[in-house]
Amino acid sequence: MNKKVVLAGKIAGIVLGYFLLFFLAVFSTVSLLVKGDEVMAPDLLGKPLQEAYASAAKKGIYLKKIIGDFGATYAPNTVVNQFPAPKTSVKVKSIVKIFVASEVGQTVVPILVSRSQKECEALLKKSKLKKGYSAFITSAEVLPDCVISQSAPAGSRMAEGSAIDLLISKGGESRSFVMPDLIGKEAVKVLVFFENQGLKISKIEEVPYFGLKPGIILKQFPSPGFEISSKNLIGIQVSK
Repeated sequence: MNKKVVLAGKIAGIVLGYFLLFFLAVFSTVSLLVKGDEVMAPDLLGKPLQEAYASAAKKGIYLKKIIGDFGATYAPNTVVNQFPAPKTSVKVKSIVKIFVASEVGQTVVPILVSRSQKECEALLKKSKLKKGYSAFITSAEVLPDCVISQSAPAGSRMAEGSAIDLLISKGGESRSFVMPDLIGKEAVKVLVFFENQGLKISKIEEVPYFGLKPGIILKQFPSPGFEISSKNLIGIQVSK
């Protein structure tokens, strides 16, 4: 009976030993796989993108690039930062994030509000931008042809070649009048009348006309009955 108990104990001990060896082998294998070979992360700061890829390949690691605008200090396609940091211990075949300066140049949006269209076009060209859509609106507070607002705020950064839309003033609404019949009237009196109404006769042509004293209106433009405002071109022909 004692021999059977001893034999059973030996068998149980052998089985337990095999289980312990198996557990230790599995634990060692998993630990080795989890730990893996480690290398020092290369210093990629300031390197061109292609050079950074070459350095990473030598170490057996992969790169994940994140492109952004980091200011005009860095050349396009240059590594400006990385994670993990240089000389940090990393596993072979692990991923290192690199932050890369955008290939497209960035520029600062100029102040366009209160400037004329011509001035805006010159400023946009200088900033390597272009004028986009233009919309016009009546505004008594802003002079005609001046910008009221712009689609991108002044001082913000945009990719070179981007378009900026403009909202432009048409000036305040002017009063309208019906063009009177001026033929045969004295030009001096007509000029005073028009000036009092905020109108201006911009073209006066003098022609010889037998039998009339000087300064009598012979022709007019626009014709009587037309609607006119301060924006209209008004002309008369008078005797001399």
